Amino acid sequence: MHSFKDLDTTDTENDQLQCNKHHQDLIKVCLSSGCDQLQLCQSCLYSHNSTHKEITIYQLFKEVQARLKMDCRVEKSKDKFDIVFKNIQEMRQQVNLIFNQLEHDIKQYLIEKINIDELNQNYQTLININENNYIKHIPILKLYYLNPRIFFDGQLQLSYVEDTILTKLLILNEKLKQQIDKLKNDAEHLFDIKTRKASEHQQEDSLELLTTINGHENVVRCVIKLHDGDYATSSRDKTIKIWNQNTFQCIQILRDHINWVQDLTLIPDNKFASCSDDKTIKIYAQFIQNYSDNGFQSSLWECVNTLRGHESYVVRIVYNDQFNYLITCSTDGTLRLWDPSQKNALTVLQGHENCVYTLATKKNLIVSGDEGGQLIEWSLSHMKIENKQKKHSGCVNSILINSYIYSCGDDRKVNIWDINLQFIYVIQLERAELESLQFINDELIVGGDEQGYLQFINPIQGKVISEIPVHNDRIYKIKYYDGILCTASSDLSVKLFKFNI
Repeated sequence: MHSFKDLDTTDTENDQLQCNKHHQDLIKVCLSSGCDQLQLCQSCLYSHNSTHKEITIYQLFKEVQARLKMDCRVEKSKDKFDIVFKNIQEMRQQVNLIFNQLEHDIKQYLIEKINIDELNQNYQTLININENNYIKHIPILKLYYLNPRIFFDGQLQLSYVEDTILTKLLILNEKLKQQIDKLKNDAEHLFDIKTRKASEHQQEDSLELLTTINGHENVVRCVIKLHDGDYATSSRDKTIKIWNQNTFQCIQILRDHINWVQDLTLIPDNKFASCSDDKTIKIYAQFIQNYSDNGFQSSLWECVNTLRGHESYVVRIVYNDQFNYLITCSTDGTLRLWDPSQKNALTVLQGHENCVYTLATKKNLIVSGDEGGQLIEWSLSHMKIENKQKKHSGCVNSILINSYIYSCGDDRKVNIWDINLQFIYVIQLERAELESLQFINDELIVGGDEQGYLQFINPIQGKVISEIPVHNDRIYKIKYYDGILCTASSDLSVKLFKFNI
């Protein structure tokens, strides 16, 4: 493969056509009136009559141009071809400058990312168009050069030749500019990736895999750490499994749901709640069993309440500790508020026009997001809508609330809002859409994406600072507990990492 440095757009003698006799590049045209040699290769020149004048095709065209200007008293401040060639030469220099600034590994990335053969071909095409058009019109040019007085319509015909060549040049010139702009953008992107590498290595060094938990027979939708330190997971295999915090072995399987178990959340009094595609919410309490013979104790979880009211799948559940509400959202388009000790919903919040797939709550606020990309902010004290916004072009997958509101969706965006749900700015993701978000601290958010990567986001800088592959498939849930990062994935596994900030 040739480099850009090997291509000289002003060297128009390098025609790609070949002499039939010697199979070499054609480089000259004979200007003697009695000679029918219009094109010659270097070998032909050795046997050609030395008294005849040879000239390059490009030189011939330029001389005819100059003579036309003089004969017709045409005044031009600048020759159009010179301007085009100058622009192309400047673009070559820009490309060379970019490549000189890039290291070998980045250069290799660019070769894969950009069709560099096409760029090289465009440069060569510029050369060939010049030569081929000159060659095509050599009889006209030669006739005018030898006897301009009999060339009655010479200016008109040569102007046509010039315009034809120039039009093609300008089209390629514009295409070349666009590709160079893309080249610049990719180079800047690569420098950003390279700058990010140091931070990425820091994150990788900080992330230590403690264990991988396997045992579910279908997608794992959620993982939480229970009050006593054990872990609970929920899955599309319709079960909730409890895992010992020391051995990470399954110690109990809860089979109370009859459809996918979508989400889990802790609630007070050593309990947790689950929600399911079977349209129910279930409350689980822990009971201690004493074995008097040896003094051994064991704990078992049991379902102590089932809440009904949603008309379709219940996909997300959270607990608001200020108002002591369980809050759920559903594909029936509603949110519902529950008292865990009762059977029926206290309040139904209606306002979404689509299935509601995510929500978050803090203090007096609920923020929910639906599959149409709409966010709604609700006041818990007034039980009403405070604001509606739509900035996502696809389903909203996850929401976080602290002093700001963060939302991610199918459109590969993380939108940042103020506490009143007024849009502030967007972080455009490059790798993949995020399925879940989790706070690490005020300066670090981690998201789980559809390709099994953890994307670490600095909300202050407004960008992804590192991407680390941890699963083989989509990460549905991330939780962080005092230095332990937990992930649940479509690859049927749960992973626990020690994360040192």
